[in-house]
Amino acid sequence: MLLLTERLELSPLTQADKLWLVEMHQDPLWKQFIGYRGVASVEDAADYIDRVNAQVSEWGYGLLAIRNKKTTAPYGVCGLINRYVFSCPDLGFALLPDARKQGIALEATKAVIDWVEMEGDMHFITASTHPENERSQHLLRQLGFKKRGPYFIDRSTPVQTLFWRNSDSASR
Repeated sequence: MLLLTERLELSPLTQADKLWLVEMHQDPLWKQFIGYRGVASVEDAADYIDRVNAQVSEWGYGLLAIRNKKTTAPYGVCGLINRYVFSCPDLGFALLPDARKQGIALEATKAVIDWVEMEGDMHFITASTHPENERSQHLLRQLGFKKRGPYFIDRSTPVQTLFWRNSDSASR
């Protein structure tokens, strides 16, 4: 799976991404809004990459690395996650600190949504955020997501705010 925008390339994670993935998982905003995902070392990052790419192989979608199209410098991750809670994929995204406030998250998430609409077999997608993550919630509203309320994923994750986007109504 490869998605291209004016500035970005979204492509599968590789083992060469281990170092910046550890950095991203240790970022204070990641810890505050996403929480611990089992990546505290380079070895953990290697396992994380294998798990993410296994989902891409199984489902045809997953988290992708966001890279600068010209320099290939990493910006973060964006893509669809199968959380096994719903019968649809969940949009996920996170940026490295230096990539924030540049429109990268909007550009990357729009590319993923455009891919979803082109595929045509996903009638809606969800997204979830920490209740205090107002910037992510604002981005989701820009993308046509509607707030649905709080929900629990599991005991290791705090209460999340659920959003969903229906392909039929998002363009209205």
